[in-house]
Amino acid sequence: MEYDNFLHYSNRLLMANVLGDVYVDLSKLKSPNSRFMFTRDLLLKHKMLAETLDIDMEYDHPNVSTNLRQQGNELFKAKQYKKAADTYTKCLTGSVSNTECHALALANRSAAYFHLGLYELSLKDARWAMEFNYPSRLAYKLYERAGNAERMLGLVERAMQSYAVCLTRLDEADMSVEKRSKLRAAIEKALTECKDLFTEHKNTMEVPRAVEQLVGGRNENIPALSAFVELKMSKNMGRGVYATRDINPGDVVAIDEPYICGPISDHTGVCQYSGCLNLDLALIPCPKCLLVYYCNKDCMNKANEDGHYLECPIMYFIKSTPGITRMNELAMKWFLKDYLKMGLKKYCLIVDNFSKSKTDPQTRGFDGTGQYKSDNFLTAYSLDSSENKVSIDVLFFFNCIAVDMLHCLILSGFKIPEYYIGFVGASLVRILIVLDLNCRKLNINAPTISFQGKRQLTLTIALTLYPTISLFNHSCDPNIKRSGELSDRIRVMKAIQPIPKGSQLCCTYGIIFRGHTKESRQDICKKLFNFKCYCQPCIKNWPICHYIPNRLSTLNILNSSMADIVSLECEKFVEFIKSGQSEDYCEHLNYLYSFIKLLFTNVKRPFQLYEDCLEIISTIHIKSSNELYISEINIG
Repeated sequence: MEYDNFLHYSNRLLMANVLGDVYVDLSKLKSPNSRFMFTRDLLLKHKMLAETLDIDMEYDHPNVSTNLRQQGNELFKAKQYKKAADTYTKCLTGSVSNTECHALALANRSAAYFHLGLYELSLKDARWAMEFNYPSRLAYKLYERAGNAERMLGLVERAMQSYAVCLTRLDEADMSVEKRSKLRAAIEKALTECKDLFTEHKNTMEVPRAVEQLVGGRNENIPALSAFVELKMSKNMGRGVYATRDINPGDVVAIDEPYICGPISDHTGVCQYSGCLNLDLALIPCPKCLLVYYCNKDCMNKANEDGHYLECPIMYFIKSTPGITRMNELAMKWFLKDYLKMGLKKYCLIVDNFSKSKTDPQTRGFDGTGQYKSDNFLTAYSLDSSENKVSIDVLFFFNCIAVDMLHCLILSGFKIPEYYIGFVGASLVRILIVLDLNCRKLNINAPTISFQGKRQLTLTIALTLYPTISLFNHSCDPNIKRSGELSDRIRVMKAIQPIPKGSQLCCTYGIIFRGHTKESRQDICKKLFNFKCYCQPCIKNWPICHYIPNRLSTLNILNSSMADIVSLECEKFVEFIKSGQSEDYCEHLNYLYSFIKLLFTNVKRPFQLYEDCLEIISTIHIKSSNELYISEINIG
């Protein structure tokens, strides 16, 4: 099963010999509120919910922690850096996070990690120590080490900033005038070397790309879409986005911002404030729960304004709740953000009205003024969840997760009158289902980073819910794809093929005809997304990549009068591919646009040169600037 610990709740009820009756009774309930309250009463009856939030964690006596840190110092002096780091870790495990002992142990472990060549860990500990009562008289040490680690990691601009702060903190240091003077000279030298390296790098940097603009300007009713598109309904695909004018390859058709987002795992180094999502090698933890990380105090404060201070006491329990941990975290973050924005009464009124309303499928998610905005709660909340197609065991599982999380929130002191519990709980269930379909399974447009090894690899770094991009239906032959910086949280969608007036704009949900047979594509669409695909490759059963025609003939030339021109241009394209370097293709983007437009009009698909050109255009449209430029300056 794709959900972690899926049988956690059902096994307990199976042992009690009541699971079958539970599924029968749950299936009879028609309202989301009644299903949630039924599940809540059931888990309470069978004592399956936590009775307290107390965690069995005892801190050592301060003297023990201090002794451990001193032992680590002795090992460090003996240059046994691995043993020293392990000893400092024991000290940290047994000390309270807001004490000076804890901060000193972090700083000491940072030094040990640096000598072990673990510069990322060294930098992270140095940054943490800065936030945790590290003595001001020693602060210069942390900033110097942070600068050194950043240089070794290639973060030259960041190193310059750390060295600059180090110079300002030297005046607080308790040392002789001579020693301070020597240290200042050494730091100034390092700063100058970094400035020279950074200047050299800036001179070789590529010219920044122009700010993307929606073709035709903003759509009057859907601001994140182009003015050249509209929403329409179709029998087979439901609501979709259609061109009101001819759209050319390279035209920007959508610029969307996530309603809610967060890192996909604890190991991606992504700031967890939903409005940031920046990559950072030295994130700082929330000083209370130590389980959520931010790139700076500003993001930490903004996250608290969005509700982290309410989830902070229960983060440990959310992370241990069955299901998809990051999705559970996002669901709680989403609820608390909107609870604080609207207040409990208004929030419950909106979700209750939504559950009872019979909204026109075409206008679902639009507000009272006829606007579909990605930052609007109801727009995100009303996204397709296929809830009526969810199996009873999965629906019960999501209800159990919502009961578990809300129960922990109430145990933490969060006040919800009994009357509102059903509304809040049912909303959490819907949020989980919306996130599961639109944010987890359909995460193809989420921020990623790339790695260049033997072949280009990409790693998804976040879960993101894009309400406007979710309007685009799937095609196994997409005519739009994401564009721009891969790691950006704001997502730009560009046309990669000509899109004639009246045609539907479709992205891919991660399935393309060249890599999967029709049968496998249909199977994936059904199992993951609960629909049957009606794109042209599926209707006409286009062949996969190895069997796509690669020669022109009377069978695939649509316009015989253009046969000679098309043949000549195809020969030119083949020569272009042979003679050019892939990194130079971006300089010939307009040529590629014109070639694919020529083939689109005159050659029957699928055709290998068309698919090759399409692949090149898609690759050029995206970029990743996550590579680091490495300092080659030795640090003494």
